[in-house]
Amino acid sequence: MKLRLLGLVLLGLLAYALFLLSSLPAAHAWSLLSRHMPAQAYGLSGTLWNGQAAVVLQEQRRLEAVQWELRPASLLTGRLGADIQARLPDGRLRSEVVATPTGRVTARQLRLDMPAAELVQWAGLAGRLPVQLAGRFDVLMRELVLVDQRLEQADGLVNWHAANVRFGSLALPLGDLALRLEPTADGATGGTLVNQGGAVDLSGTLQIGQDGRFVLDLTTRARDAVDQDVVPALQLLGIPTDGSPVRGRLSGNLDGSGLRLEPLEG
Repeated sequence: MKLRLLGLVLLGLLAYALFLLSSLPAAHAWSLLSRHMPAQAYGLSGTLWNGQAAVVLQEQRRLEAVQWELRPASLLTGRLGADIQARLPDGRLRSEVVATPTGRVTARQLRLDMPAAELVQWAGLAGRLPVQLAGRFDVLMRELVLVDQRLEQADGLVNWHAANVRFGSLALPLGDLALRLEPTADGATGGTLVNQGGAVDLSGTLQIGQDGRFVLDLTTRARDAVDQDVVPALQLLGIPTDGSPVRGRLSGNLDGSGLRLEPLEG
């Protein structure tokens, strides 16, 4: 009887503590936690449990009209879960996010829409790529897992609309690209790439290891009636204008290091 009473008391104290946390103003909570956070938040309103921030800045990344709703049940398993949505300078982001103390972050039902050039900056790749990207990305992920900010696994679809790759003054329009990502049996991520429209017909297979290294095997051929403005870019890449297929391999790391493009036989 005493043990049961003690259990009820502890349960009541836990419920009361959760109530206090749920009603803690977001601005006050941020003042207590800000020195431990890797970002700055401004224009806070609502509560720690269900709140908003007018602007959140993290290095070169800017989020506006940020809204979150924490999931209390996740705390019982030692995790922090929340539904998050935000507006980007030219796009939107929303996801269900679960984080653990070990640095593992899982995003489910993720939707990200933003220009390609801004995504390069968000990913910390600005100035690290030998090309410039244009167009717009529309990312839909059933699940995306990061460990210590490294991609561990992905399951979803990456659409790149009006894709364009520029090599200095030379541009190669790729049309609309779709990359389907799926977990592999060894716990890594595999993908299939196809495109519609653009100056070339493009298809390929992708393998991404948990260490961030990737290998993308491509088959490329010029489409009929190639625009003369595109010919210099095709010549730079060794793609014949007569429609003959060319196989190549792009490898490197997702952080932009060690990038290498080489031909494949056959």
